[in-house]
Amino acid sequence: MTNYNPMYYPNAGKTIRMGRIISPKDGRAAVVAYDHGLHVGTIPGNINPGQMLESLAEAGADAFLVAPGIARTYASIFAGRGAPGLILRLDWTDLWRDPSKLGYPEGRGCLIASVEDAARLGADAVLVYMFIGYENPEAEAQQVESVARVAQDCEALGIGCIIEPMARGLRVGDNPFNAEYIALASRMACELGADLLKTDYSGSAGSFRYVVESSFCPILIAGGPKTTTTREALEMVQGALEAGARGMFVGRNVFQAPQPPLMLKVMRRIIHDGISVDEALDTLGEKNRV
Repeated sequence: MTNYNPMYYPNAGKTIRMGRIISPKDGRAAVVAYDHGLHVGTIPGNINPGQMLESLAEAGADAFLVAPGIARTYASIFAGRGAPGLILRLDWTDLWRDPSKLGYPEGRGCLIASVEDAARLGADAVLVYMFIGYENPEAEAQQVESVARVAQDCEALGIGCIIEPMARGLRVGDNPFNAEYIALASRMACELGADLLKTDYSGSAGSFRYVVESSFCPILIAGGPKTTTTREALEMVQGALEAGARGMFVGRNVFQAPQPPLMLKVMRRIIHDGISVDEALDTLGEKNRV
């Protein structure tokens, strides 16, 4: 069968919608995470959302992760043949804010939109956090219950369900990128009904392979904080792919890059075309070969 879709789901709606995010040809995706304003406010790269979204869409973003306000205001980015997929962030958290910006060491979150809202906005999929490691076990249980309900609603409406499992509570300590923790949270998310996972990269292909093997859902790694060097960002993508990940949700490492569209293009070529890190750096220019 020449057009076999590696992302087939028994639910026809999910198969159609997830096929707008993950390429049916290679089962991979280069997604731009652009929901940062919801959690941390204005940062470099998100001051002019429309201009940035348009330039990255033209650069080949397979999909964007955005909050409801962005989806509503810039709906034209997602309209028309060949437009990028729309992933709607359904929850908010105060975890990521720096203490100087009234953040909290452990943080809490809540749903800000429903799967029905996502359907009205034309979303192909929704995404929610699932944090483990809270000091208060009730807080973890409440979040799991909330995520499970979202997964059930996605099943009923044929919307893709993407869960973002992460070890971030105070019990985690200073190593949230421990592969054992990531694998634990990822397997739990699969069992709750995720169609796709967005989760932390453990730092090496060898350790992340355990995460992939522990999960029965495809994984796109989270880009995380802005890396120190361009090479570091590109090697993270390549290492994740070597371990079996299907691509990446990339945010600050693209929209805070000196040339965001070009950075996305080379990351996309690593994901879809298999070019090497050195080839990617050559495309970016010698000054970025660090």
